[in-house]
Amino acid sequence: MAQFCKQCGTAHAPDARFCDECGKAVNAAPAPAPAATPALSGVQRRHLVIAGGVLAVVIVAGGALAWLLAPEAASSSSFSRAIDAHLATDEAARDKLLCLANLPYQKEEIRVASYDSSTRQWLDILVRSGLYSAPVEQSSGGWVAQSQFVYALAAPGKAALRGDKLCVAKGVKVAKVSGYDQVRDLGAQHVAMAKATLALTDEAAWFAKSPDRALILQRLPDGDLEVRLPLALVDKQWQVIDEAQMSQAAMTGVLGKSPAAQGAGMLDKLKSVFSFGGHPAVGKWQAAMGNVLEFTRDSVINNGTSTKATFSTKGNTVTITPEGAGDAAMDIIVSEDGSTAQISMGGMRVTTLRRMRD
Repeated sequence: MAQFCKQCGTAHAPDARFCDECGKAVNAAPAPAPAATPALSGVQRRHLVIAGGVLAVVIVAGGALAWLLAPEAASSSSFSRAIDAHLATDEAARDKLLCLANLPYQKEEIRVASYDSSTRQWLDILVRSGLYSAPVEQSSGGWVAQSQFVYALAAPGKAALRGDKLCVAKGVKVAKVSGYDQVRDLGAQHVAMAKATLALTDEAAWFAKSPDRALILQRLPDGDLEVRLPLALVDKQWQVIDEAQMSQAAMTGVLGKSPAAQGAGMLDKLKSVFSFGGHPAVGKWQAAMGNVLEFTRDSVINNGTSTKATFSTKGNTVTITPEGAGDAAMDIIVSEDGSTAQISMGGMRVTTLRRMRD
């Protein structure tokens, strides 16, 4: 049967490959149809989805693990968290900030000699706050009778006691912190000295309502509610440290492989690194006669006149030798809470000092 070119209509032989008239290819083999991709079964699709999900989980988990293993950055939030955790768990440290221990508050009565005006003024403040009854004047009796005032503990005063201490609040938290931008390496350990301004939480009702609240606050060991605390990066988290922790950490290798003896002195090293402290008497003091003394790491300033001096410390006693004074030296015995001190020379008390707040 004759066949015709589809372009020009010219007849061509059945086995011809090209049209003799126009040259168009004829009898060309049809292009093979593309192979059909076999459809995935439901089971295959499900396995593919699961595999993709597993891969995504592995990627996300890897990122999360890297984040979890990274050391905590030094920041306002990390330092605040560390200090808040320390104060929440360490009852002794918290009570030292919140409680008064300058008198035997656990006694039912406190007897004060008539000439002790300072103690009487303080107890009168507590009377106005409702913690004590108004004082009753009595005679001490005996061969040399003396007038004294008896202050009886009232019910609100008993409720305010924690042991033998009079407390103004149940808790405290960080309101502001600094020092996180001054992290140092002490050997192999990251350390910092934080300065935190604190705020009272859950204040006692008597204290919150007291007309002398500000005066009572000043009587606390840290009346300005500012503390300086050493911190270290332990187990990738910032933590408040103390002498015992440093010693224990050194023995167990948490803070490095230094001997335990080095751990015991690490806080002193830390204070030196941050130019903090120097000795317990550093700061401004007011003497009983009204003059102002200031002690720095290497000098004594008396009413504006500075004299170089050397200092040696044994516990809370600081021995000061002014330059040019030969063997003359004086001792400053600082109280446990750091608020008062006694100056003595040759074993004889010279005067009493009271720390001044900046």
